[in-house]
Amino acid sequence: MPTDIDPSRSLAACLRCRRQKLKCGGPGRIPCQRCRRSKAECVFVAPKASQARAVIPETDKVALLEQRLDCVEEQLRAEIQELQRTVEHLSVPKEAAEGDELGPSRSESLRTESHAGEIAPSTHLAQKPAESFTQSPDYTNDIVSSGITTEDEWLQLHTFFLTSCRNVIAILDDQIYPSPNVLRRHSLMSTVICTIAARAIKPERYKFFLAKVDNLIKNTFDGPVPDLLDLWAMMLLAAWTGRTRLWGYIASIAGEMKLNEAALHCGNNGKGQTEETVERARTWFTLCCFDLLNNLTTPFVINKMKDYLACAKKLLDSPYCRPVDFRICTYSEGFAIAGDVKSRLKSSQLQTRPLQKGTVDLLSSFDAKVDAWFHAINNSTNPLYQTFPEVQDRNRFMVPYAFLKLYINGLALHSIESAADLGQDSTRIAFICTALDNASLLIQTQFESEAFRRDFRYTISYNGTTTFHASSFILKAIAVAYQHIDCQKYLTRLRQAAQLFDLAGAVELANDLRRGREKLGDITETILTPDMGLDVAPEDVLNSALFDIPTFLDGAAWESDFPSLDMFIFD
Repeated sequence: MPTDIDPSRSLAACLRCRRQKLKCGGPGRIPCQRCRRSKAECVFVAPKASQARAVIPETDKVALLEQRLDCVEEQLRAEIQELQRTVEHLSVPKEAAEGDELGPSRSESLRTESHAGEIAPSTHLAQKPAESFTQSPDYTNDIVSSGITTEDEWLQLHTFFLTSCRNVIAILDDQIYPSPNVLRRHSLMSTVICTIAARAIKPERYKFFLAKVDNLIKNTFDGPVPDLLDLWAMMLLAAWTGRTRLWGYIASIAGEMKLNEAALHCGNNGKGQTEETVERARTWFTLCCFDLLNNLTTPFVINKMKDYLACAKKLLDSPYCRPVDFRICTYSEGFAIAGDVKSRLKSSQLQTRPLQKGTVDLLSSFDAKVDAWFHAINNSTNPLYQTFPEVQDRNRFMVPYAFLKLYINGLALHSIESAADLGQDSTRIAFICTALDNASLLIQTQFESEAFRRDFRYTISYNGTTTFHASSFILKAIAVAYQHIDCQKYLTRLRQAAQLFDLAGAVELANDLRRGREKLGDITETILTPDMGLDVAPEDVLNSALFDIPTFLDGAAWESDFPSLDMFIFD
């Protein structure tokens, strides 16, 4: 085997093509032709082998090479076996595939099956979810063979999910999904994907898939511990459907799988790191991000989350780093600022009139931290991990930025019930005005995004929480601060928020918001712009009756406290 390696080789091919031993167009064409065709992320990374060679003894090099060869041989054997099984499966009736002829060798080989392809830039990284099957999946779990869906419907829903849903949630790794042939045999994940996609393009099938998912999740209440792909499937379902109660169960499973220990181990200077431990740590950090995003106004699910978030940046130093790790670190760093505010600020400090200097300094310092965080995103973060395929999505950090600014500055509204309570407290008024400006920015960013409006009908359970909180804050802030603000500007934002909820089929929320807007128009003596509404198809309004699952928006009330304090332990 030759020992001389061309140092420019790693720059001439992207990660995906290098690891699959494919010819690449080179860094002159990003994405390369293969990554563009498969819609995978095209990443070029400069070689770091020279540093590794300086510290690795020759004996360790040989052992590492042998380990890599064994891994490649194992992948090749698995692919050959899968090809043979596919040929056998196609040559026999479907009933035979559902029988008892599927022995241990078949289910065992499924654990080592690789992606073979289209989604992830690295088949070696992408095979981990398939390897983690613990329930010995076989063809009886095939979502098509079991009769849950048809071949055509599965392809339609799976394709829509990959093209329109896979990148909606930035902190979710888009490389966790196995190839379609493997994925369809993981009953929980495949059914969750069908549920999410059906909500968007086949609403008449949505309740059917949702009932199937419910039964599959109930089956995990006892028996063996679910695998990583099961856990990812439940996280997807909770995020996309707003099933907030499910997060506690997900966290308990993650703890049972000791993912929190993997996260702490990841922070141990990478000592003894393996691809599996990094994958497990990444899953825990993703769960922490969801907890931060979802529960700023309710108790956190994960106790003392700050201890784990300190280790998240170690993902970026790992040899198994993925693009999503940059987004996980960015979101966790930003929302940890809000968590710090809640842990250090007491409600009694916000009740003093006027605000004491210590409270003012604390709010101002955390507001400045959010500005510094957003500046770093736009000026320091590697653009490869900062931008997204669609132009409309490239400002997606504007929404969390505006939400964090709204949350921190909006705390000044705490304990203020009327204009008389606010009085002439200029410092408190300044904080409230900053919060109003950012609530306005949040709604404006969402409303002006064509992609956001188009997808809001089926992303409302995830994306709609920020829209709701911003609208709720504007309703309350105008009522007490209308003498100090441009009421017309913020009432216009309420009109746009109502139109967004209309587009999503949340007609009751939209009408509540319009009634609140009209009431504020009377109080502030503001001439309201007529609400002409947006074009909403009649079937969208009818289909809104299908979405009767328990979500955050179903239980939310415009009068609920936001922002709120004293509800969790972050430190």
